[in-house]
Amino acid sequence: MSTTLSSLPPTTADSPLPSPILTTPRLLIRPMHPQDAETMQHAASPPSITKYMTLVFAHPYTLEHARTWINLNLTHPSNNWVITPLTDPGTVIGGIGFKPGSDVQSHTAEIGYWIGEEWQGKGLMVEAVVAVTDWEFVERGDVVRKVWAGVCGGNDGSMRVLEKAGYVKEGVLKGHVEKHGEVRDMHMFGLRKEDWEEKRKGR
Repeated sequence: MSTTLSSLPPTTADSPLPSPILTTPRLLIRPMHPQDAETMQHAASPPSITKYMTLVFAHPYTLEHARTWINLNLTHPSNNWVITPLTDPGTVIGGIGFKPGSDVQSHTAEIGYWIGEEWQGKGLMVEAVVAVTDWEFVERGDVVRKVWAGVCGGNDGSMRVLEKAGYVKEGVLKGHVEKHGEVRDMHMFGLRKEDWEEKRKGR
């Protein structure tokens, strides 16, 4: 189930929780709300969550970091959403979204995602990535013809998520990232719209 983001009203602290843009068998994926800050901060606080992320995703991840990120994403349409359990729409367990490409890459979008430790290893992130990838190609496929992701070396779990979601490993950028003095490779994954259409026929 999906909804058109442009039809959503602005979200304020007094607003009800936004309707999900997607519902999967176990998850809701919806726009952010000011009341999400505490559960978002809780889910994002372990160091394992930020280990392979860019420096923009801070550690320690404070309540103020959560509030700032939410405030940046309250204007619709947004490219970033929270993930909640289907049975508990008010509890954030992760996040997912797209960064639109520009210039000669304006036909692409970079997917990014994370999920709290207690929710890992259950296939939930695969469920979410498949759902939002489908949504991106259905809702924005007139512009977006490829989605991709860069995964830091060592983040084997994220690579498995992408592969299970139908993304293809396209190459490795050697020594491409450095964080806190540690240099890692960047593993590149992609999914073209035409390949997604073929894979979708076989589901």
